[in-house]
Amino acid sequence: MSFESFRNYALNYYLRYYPSKKKFKEKLLKKSQDDEKLVLDVLKSMENIIVEKLVIESKIRLYIGRNKNLSYIKSKLFEKGFEKYEYEKILENNYNLDETLLDRDYIKRKILDYMKKWKSKNYIFQRLFERKQDKDLINQILEQNYTKEDELEVLKKEYKKLVSCYPQLDLGTNKNKIIQKLLAKGFKYDFIKKVL
Repeated sequence: MSFESFRNYALNYYLRYYPSKKKFKEKLLKKSQDDEKLVLDVLKSMENIIVEKLVIESKIRLYIGRNKNLSYIKSKLFEKGFEKYEYEKILENNYNLDETLLDRDYIKRKILDYMKKWKSKNYIFQRLFERKQDKDLINQILEQNYTKEDELEVLKKEYKKLVSCYPQLDLGTNKNKIIQKLLAKGFKYDFIKKVL
């Protein structure tokens, strides 16, 4: 493959996917059948185009726009081959990591979605909570939207579902198994006792 045609391929690929330098080099080596000299020449010719810092910043903004939390953002950037110290420095300098990156409306929508799926309050909290900065916001929205009556109703439905799906879990002989299954789903023991 000629230098020009390979450079055109590399340029098109880079501008389409904006990969990390590491992943980009891996892709070019694979495409060139491990022609390291050709790959290094092409990468050198594209030095003014490849600005990893800008790509990382752009991807972070994209993930935040999609309401992804900090741990998701970090794991995605790591998975895509970006240098950890680079994206951590950008996150630290450009975002207040002592505050939540999650959007209030997004959390409320997620809570309502989980409620429609008959999930316990504790289950919902655990699914949304990944950083201590998110804790207060999640708790506040949960308190506004998820009452004790809601929790009790969800628990009753889950109990009926368990009894109908597992008829062998009758209350008489397998009370502890039912309690364990409900505890595993995030229900509080004092609520479970009320239903049983």
